[in-house]
Amino acid sequence: MTGSSTLVRAGIDLGGTGTRIIITGKGGVINSITLATAEFCRVDQNERAKLLAFHVRALIPQGMELVSLGIGASGPVDTVSGIIKNKDTLECFSFFSLADELKEILGVDVAIDNDAVAAVLGEYHFGAGKNSKRLLMVTLGTGIGVALLNEGIPFRTSDNQHPEAGHIPISGNPAICYCGLRGCWEMLASRSWLQQNLEALLPQTPFEKQDLRFYQTMVTEREEVAALFHRYGNYLGRGLVTLLTLYGPDLTILSGSAAHYYPLFKNGLNESLMRADAYAINNRIVPSELGDIAGALGATVIPELN
Repeated sequence: MTGSSTLVRAGIDLGGTGTRIIITGKGGVINSITLATAEFCRVDQNERAKLLAFHVRALIPQGMELVSLGIGASGPVDTVSGIIKNKDTLECFSFFSLADELKEILGVDVAIDNDAVAAVLGEYHFGAGKNSKRLLMVTLGTGIGVALLNEGIPFRTSDNQHPEAGHIPISGNPAICYCGLRGCWEMLASRSWLQQNLEALLPQTPFEKQDLRFYQTMVTEREEVAALFHRYGNYLGRGLVTLLTLYGPDLTILSGSAAHYYPLFKNGLNESLMRADAYAINNRIVPSELGDIAGALGATVIPELN
C-alpha cells in the first residue's frame, strides 16, 4: 500500500503567455516549472494533452504517486464539461476535451476551473485569505479575472459556471471589448492598459523590464507618470466598488502582475471607493501573498471541489 507521504497532487496554471506546473505533497511544494504556452501551440491539438502530461510526470520524484490534477485556465471555462472556451487569449487549449484526455493519459481525477478561482483557492488555503469567510480576488494581468469564495466555496451562476466579472461596463468609452461591451472594465483596468499607457509615456522603457522601485522614482520625477497611476487606480476602483457593494466580502486580494504597483495606484483606487457613511463598504484590500504561484497552487485543490 502506498503511504500518504508518497502521494502527490499536481496543479497547472494555464495562461495565454505562460504555463506553470506545480507538484505538492504532504510537506508542501515538491517541484515546479514554468513553460511558454507557445510551446504547446506548436504541436497538433491531439498532442497537447500528451505534452502537458509528459511535463507533469517529469516533475514527480521517483517512488511518489500522483492522485489528482487540477487546472486553472484563463477566460471562460465550462466547469461541467471541463472544456475551456477562450478563443481570445487561450485558443491553444480551447474547444477540446483537455480534462478527459489528461484523465485517460494520467489515470487520475482531473478537473478544470477558471484561473481566478484557482488563484483565490491558493490564497484561501495557503496565503493571505486564510480564515476569510467571504473572499474576493481580482487578478490584474493581460485581462481582469474575478473570483469569490463563500466559506471556501466558489460563487457560481445558476448553470454552475464561473461569472466573467472582469467584463462589466464602467465608462462611456466607445471602444468595444472582445466580450462585446463598450467601456468594459477589462479594457481600462487590466495590466495591459497600464503597460500600454506607461510605454507611451516612456517609449524607451519596456514595461516588463522595470520594477516597482523604478516606477516609484518616475512618480516622484514626472507628474504625468504619477497621474497615470492615479488614473489607473480610479479605473480599477470603478469596477471594484460594484463588486464590493454586491458581494460584501470581508477581504479583497489583488493579484497578477499589475498588483505589484499597488502602492502607486492605491490613492486613485481609494478615491473611487469613497462612499457616504450610510453606504460604507468593506474596502479591506491587500496584495497577494503567494504572487505568481497562487494559481498553480490553488489548482491542486480544484479536484476536491467536485
